[in-house]
Amino acid sequence: MNILILNQDWFAEDFRREGHEVTTCGLGTHLDVTLHVPLIHLDSIIEGHLGGKAPDRILILDNSAPLIVEGLAETSIPLLFYSVDVHHHAELHDSLCHVVDHVFMAQRDYCTEINRKSPVPVEWLPLWASRYVEPSSHLEHGCVFVGTLNRELNEERVDFFEALQKEVPVLCMTGKYWEIFPHSRIVINQTVKGDLNFRVFEAMMSGSMLLTEMSGNGLTALFEDGKHLVTYEKGNVQDAAQKIRMYLEQPELARSIAAAGRKEILEKHTTAKRAQKVLEVLLTLQRSTSNQRYFSWMKNFTALSNRLKKIDTELSRKALLAAMRASEMALDRSEQMTEQTAFSFVYACCKYDMSFGSEGGNKLLQQAADVYPEYNLFKLALVRGYLNSGNISAARALAKQIGTEDESFIFSGAEKVITELLNEGSDLVPLNSSSQV
Repeated sequence: MNILILNQDWFAEDFRREGHEVTTCGLGTHLDVTLHVPLIHLDSIIEGHLGGKAPDRILILDNSAPLIVEGLAETSIPLLFYSVDVHHHAELHDSLCHVVDHVFMAQRDYCTEINRKSPVPVEWLPLWASRYVEPSSHLEHGCVFVGTLNRELNEERVDFFEALQKEVPVLCMTGKYWEIFPHSRIVINQTVKGDLNFRVFEAMMSGSMLLTEMSGNGLTALFEDGKHLVTYEKGNVQDAAQKIRMYLEQPELARSIAAAGRKEILEKHTTAKRAQKVLEVLLTLQRSTSNQRYFSWMKNFTALSNRLKKIDTELSRKALLAAMRASEMALDRSEQMTEQTAFSFVYACCKYDMSFGSEGGNKLLQQAADVYPEYNLFKLALVRGYLNSGNISAARALAKQIGTEDESFIFSGAEKVITELLNEGSDLVPLNSSSQV
């Protein structure tokens, strides 16, 4: 089987050992094919880098960002998406379920809600120890944390470790964990949003005892507290400090827990184990259908445009063009409209016209207002557009359709709602929202 892997190189060597032809592709320079800019079409990748031979399957590996390759919604090639950072991007990953054909999700607590609305299977597949690490008998450190300590990114983490270091010695640093963990008696873990992160598996692989905050997303389903690892209450500095003192004073007990944890990792949570599961699904994967595919694809490119606008204005505009193309395809197919889609669609159309000084987004809003008359949000956006362009008669006519005698109320309401939407961004409605547009 010919497999194209996007964004990361996870599982590539494992697949090759099974006899499959694999090409990794993305923005990273470590990949087989390095894309120097985003928004390259899949067909261009196939023609320019795969010798014109389309892959049999495409595996999309999460890199905590919107997808950057165009043409994935339109392709007939089956797509599998492995979501890692759904705790950061729940709305985006929920949308991508309508673009791909199978989803693995590393954070278990999000699976039920997303699976409830997904047209394709959403299956929990935890992270793993990303590399083999041999334990060391030479222990230089008592308790260590290796990871990002940036107050702007995670103020809670910085506050926690600053307070903890006043109670017990904890070495906090960045670097190659595989050179540090094996030489530490205890590795302490703190999460961003209660996620079951890579550090859990990497610390246990190293042969050090893992001390991690008690969290969800499958931690206790995989490991037993006091047997494979030790937990502390999230944010509780005193609890963490007491556990560190206890296990530093009982090194034999700490080593026993560490050994049991490593054994569990080697048996169940290696790269090879995860690759085997992913490959099982890839082998039988078929292209599916969704009545929200192109609207969902629009959301991806709108999110990408927002991410790019501080990096490259032209690329941000190009992403908006891709969002508009996806919207056109969705409207032509009269795809299902949802509450969140309505917000994202209006946001994309308004941003497009603002960015290009055009009326292309406004024309799509007019089409949407005809296809989905129950969504007054589209009419409000049109009212605001008419007022801003000086077309008062058109604004009045549309205000009457909304169903009130007080046109000034509609005018002020349209300006308030759309301005707030544009200021706050496209992800205004949370995943579990029951509010009505």
